[in-house]
Amino acid sequence: MTPCPGPCLSMVARQHALVGVATDDSGGCAGVSGLLREVWSGLRGEPSLQLWAAWRGIPLHHYRRERAEAFADWLHRLEPDLLVTCKAPLLPASVFTLPRHGAINIHYSLLPAYRGGSPLLWQVVNGETQGGVTIHYIDAGIDTGPVLRQAPLPLPPGATAGQLEHLLGKLAATLLADALAAVAAGEQGVALARPTDQTVFARNIEQASLVDFIDWDDWPLEKIWRVLRFMAFWPASHGIPPGWPRLLRWRVGDIVSRDAVLPAGGWRIDTVGRRLLLRTRRGAIELRPSIHPPTLLRGWRGLRRPLRCG
Repeated sequence: MTPCPGPCLSMVARQHALVGVATDDSGGCAGVSGLLREVWSGLRGEPSLQLWAAWRGIPLHHYRRERAEAFADWLHRLEPDLLVTCKAPLLPASVFTLPRHGAINIHYSLLPAYRGGSPLLWQVVNGETQGGVTIHYIDAGIDTGPVLRQAPLPLPPGATAGQLEHLLGKLAATLLADALAAVAAGEQGVALARPTDQTVFARNIEQASLVDFIDWDDWPLEKIWRVLRFMAFWPASHGIPPGWPRLLRWRVGDIVSRDAVLPAGGWRIDTVGRRLLLRTRRGAIELRPSIHPPTLLRGWRGLRRPLRCG
């Protein structure tokens, strides 16, 4: 079960018999903009999981937590020796005990620190400079199963989620090759250390956007910048000025000012020449223009839509 065809999935497909892939992202390419996204990603060498599986003739299943038994039935028909997950939701025992060798999970932290669904985000929020990858057996807990392999990796400051996942994915692919051999040899793994009061749990955020998750009143500017950089692009639904700025996607750039420009918390986006500035009470962060065909199409449609009056 995987959200995208990264290095780990490619390694498994090359070295082992991959009998199926699953995702909890419905994905798809509904509408013209969705189709354009699929084409654009394919041209950039970053195909969706759906396209990746289709090109290779590998069965694909869309997992739904409320339909876990349907997933178990699908697995039963495939008769896999092992289930490998990454960024997957919690699975019931009827799923992770079904394969002959059980199930293992790839987790982007040095467990037991940052157990939970959003380990990378919370490491960025807390300003961690050292992260890593843990491959462990899945049990009934949340990232509590015995560890097969674990390795550290520095976390570059200001890295986006995609950049971090790429770096950690390459390390995970190397560890996974060794972990699969260990599973085949009957290795049981090493029990995790017990979490302490200081062990951070990486809970999922409830807000729809990280912009709404940020505490604009109390967080220092560097912390705000780290989280925005993790997001990579400022969401179009949050204050992008009307007109030509909505034809572009806006990449989060650097801190350009530390002057207090807002009397209270919150944020404001100003157009300054051909760039945008995100202003906060603690300083300003540059938003850099980036051409993105799906955004261009969506923005062009918005510009052409007639205004409604009354």
